[in-house]
Amino acid sequence: MNRRNSSRQNYQCVPESAERIILNVGGIKYETYRSTLTAYPSTLLGTMFQERNRALLHPVNGNEYFIDRDGKLFRYILQFYRRNKIVWPEPGSDYVSREELEEEFDYFQIPISYFSNDSNELPTQPVKISPITKIVSKKLDDFISVLQHSIIEVCATLSETNLQRFSAILTLTFAHENLISNGYFLLDQYGEEIGKHLHKNIPEVTWELNHKIYGPTEKFYDIILNINYQFNRDDVLINSSLNFKE
Repeated sequence: MNRRNSSRQNYQCVPESAERIILNVGGIKYETYRSTLTAYPSTLLGTMFQERNRALLHPVNGNEYFIDRDGKLFRYILQFYRRNKIVWPEPGSDYVSREELEEEFDYFQIPISYFSNDSNELPTQPVKISPITKIVSKKLDDFISVLQHSIIEVCATLSETNLQRFSAILTLTFAHENLISNGYFLLDQYGEEIGKHLHKNIPEVTWELNHKIYGPTEKFYDIILNINYQFNRDDVLINSSLNFKE
C-alpha cells in the first residue's frame, strides 16, 4: 500500500458553511454550525456570521466568539435556529418570564411578531415558486372551494326547515379515471390536509376519507361528510348585523 496516498485520504475539505463555532454567551458556551445561524440572514447572528463579515469578527482560539448576553436565556435563542420555531418554557420550569425572552428575541432580531397563535414557525429565505407550480396550487384551492361550497349549499337547504339544529351525511365519490376534475389525485396527495382545513373553517363538519380499490383501474375515493349543527345564540348574534357597538 502506498502510505503517502493513504495519508492523503484522511484530509477532507470542510465547507465554510459547515464550520463549527463556539458562542460564549455570558460565560456559558454553546457549540453550533455557522450554517445553522446563516440560514436566517435577517437575524443578528445570521448577519454576523455571513462570509462577507468574517473580517469584522475577532474570535478567540480560532472559533470562539463572546456575546455579552444572558447565557441561560440563550438556549431558547439557539433552539429557534435549530428547530425553526420558538419554544416557550413551561410555567414553573427554571422560571423564565416571557418578557425576558421577548427582550432577548428583540436583541437578536428574531421577529416574534411574525409568529401567529397557530404556528411558531418562521420561514427561512423566500423560495421562488414556479408559475406552473402556482397553476397546480390554484387547482388545489379551486377543488377545496368546490367542496366547501357543496357543504354550504347543503346547510343552506337544511336551514330552510329548521334553524335550531340539523344534521346530514354527504357522500362525494371521485374515480381514478376521472381526469377532468383531478379530484382523485388531489385527495390521494392532500386528503388529510383538506379534511383538517375544512373542519377548521366549518367546525360543524367532520371528514372521513375512504379509499376503495376494485381493480388496477377501478379506484375510488369516497368523502363522507358528517354535518351536525346546533344553534348558538351568541355565535349567530356576533356574525349578524346586530353586532354593533353603541
